Amino acid sequence: MEAVTAMWSMIEGALTIIPDGSPTNALDEPLASAKDFAEAMSQVKSVLVNAAGETFAKLEQTRAELQGTIQNLNDRHRSHSLILDQEIAEFVADPENDASITGRNHPETDAYATAKVNLDLLDQEAARLALEVDLFHREMAQAEQDLADKIRNISGGDEVTRRDGSRVTTSQTAWGLYPPAAAPGPGEAPRVVSLDDYFGLAVARATAQRIEWFATATDQDLEDWLATHPDFFATVGFIPPAQAQALYDRLRSRSTQDASGIWVTGPLSALWNRAPATIGNLNGIPASVRAEFGARELERLLGESTLTEDQRAKLNLLLDETAKGSHVLSLFLDGQGEVRGSLFVGDLDSADHVITVTHGIETDFGAMNEWGRIATDLAAMSNEQLRLRGMDPSTAVVLFMEWDSGAWYTVQGMKEPVLGADREAALVAGMRFVNPDAWQEGWAHSLGTTMVTTNQIHNPGVFDHLTLFGSAGITESAAKALAAQIADETVSVSAASSGLDPIAWMGRTDLSTHPVDPKTVEGVTEIGSHGGAVENYLNADGREVTGAATQGHNAGPSTEIIYRIHRAPYWHLGFIPEESVGYLDPRSEAMMQAVADFAERVEARQ
Repeated sequence: MEAVTAMWSMIEGALTIIPDGSPTNALDEPLASAKDFAEAMSQVKSVLVNAAGETFAKLEQTRAELQGTIQNLNDRHRSHSLILDQEIAEFVADPENDASITGRNHPETDAYATAKVNLDLLDQEAARLALEVDLFHREMAQAEQDLADKIRNISGGDEVTRRDGSRVTTSQTAWGLYPPAAAPGPGEAPRVVSLDDYFGLAVARATAQRIEWFATATDQDLEDWLATHPDFFATVGFIPPAQAQALYDRLRSRSTQDASGIWVTGPLSALWNRAPATIGNLNGIPASVRAEFGARELERLLGESTLTEDQRAKLNLLLDETAKGSHVLSLFLDGQGEVRGSLFVGDLDSADHVITVTHGIETDFGAMNEWGRIATDLAAMSNEQLRLRGMDPSTAVVLFMEWDSGAWYTVQGMKEPVLGADREAALVAGMRFVNPDAWQEGWAHSLGTTMVTTNQIHNPGVFDHLTLFGSAGITESAAKALAAQIADETVSVSAASSGLDPIAWMGRTDLSTHPVDPKTVEGVTEIGSHGGAVENYLNADGREVTGAATQGHNAGPSTEIIYRIHRAPYWHLGFIPEESVGYLDPRSEAMMQAVADFAERVEARQ
């Protein structure tokens, strides 16, 4: 110790030591820093060990199981395809099997029939597996985000900087392989496609091929195949827009229409009569074409004798909306036989602005009257505000009802919002492909706000603005990502919630997977919903406009007791109000302010 003290004295004489002092305390600061760093690393190790031993171990197991299942499915598909090809080759090679004589281009052997049935079953299995792969991808991304969030909150030790003084940071990448950059020479490095992307492309390709088969199959073959694949038309919308357009162009080039516009020859004629939903549900072709085939599909479905009373009633509600001027954008029965689809109001193919609006929890086509009125009111109010500002009233409104929003007891989960987000993303991608210059906004109510925000986070740029009413909440990771998108001007967001809404908060409890009120996210603009003057809402006589308070969780005007009972004075049931004003009620401050803000955004872009 004496030698150390002597050396210390010599150093002090030559240099200025910070912190200065005796050798007994000179190492206190670096020692404390090292201790803090060691504790931080211990915490990080604990987080990583827990994640590796539990969350990621389960994901690794799921990934391995999915890869094994996909390989097994591919092997079986290849085996049955070889049998089918061999049987057809032998049939065609026999001169006695001339198709012009026999009326068919395939054999009627047991081997052919068995292989064909097995391939159809594999197609159905592949569609289910695609959903499992997508859910795995979402769970994986959420696990990564959760792990990153936990590690970011750990600190300790010295801050490390580069030579230029900037902080050294870490960045998170996807779990798996990055697609390598192209090589500088002819031998370009292969592109690595993720498991879910690969499977999505395979399913889309198979779906497109099946549509072309529809145009040539016999009526009986088509009927038999659809009987075993009732949810096929729900898959059509996932064909990528460019591929959908190319498919439609091929079919159109071989088809003709009569003077009234009806397809009379070629594959589109066959699809018009047999399976119009194959064209009506394609995202990436003009809405005007989809509307024609969608109306035809509605007519075809209503002619089916196998419909349940519930299905027929919901389809008739849709028919009522088309009689009021709305158009069918998509229509199908999902795997559970539930009627799903989307409508639009206005000229969607050439509109300068498109608002896609969607519903919340436990809502389906049974609420078509309410939501159809919301869509038409929104279109009328938006265009009127543009007209009063001297602008072209070129706004189209899309009512997105393709997703299953679940029941009240699933409101705190994320399965329904994630699957709904995928469908909405596909729909909007198709609209952007056809009308790339249109400004796109996403408006949503209740759990629909969870869904549309998930869509925006998974697909940055899908919407230019979001308007959220009575939100059931968003995830913590979505809140951070949304704030980042607002900060870099990828999207702007408005949100409204009423103090008279006793239901929305149930989706945002501490037990929920999406507990964050989007109003609290940095950069989100709050829309008033308690009743009062509406800023920038114009009318013909220039008077100030006052909007009503939103009085319950309902979207439109409602007489349902669940939206009225909380307003009974002192809970005296004899004085329950007869009606509650909703968030998207044309009388409400929230709706009027949202429309006025929309018009202001349009005007600011002029």
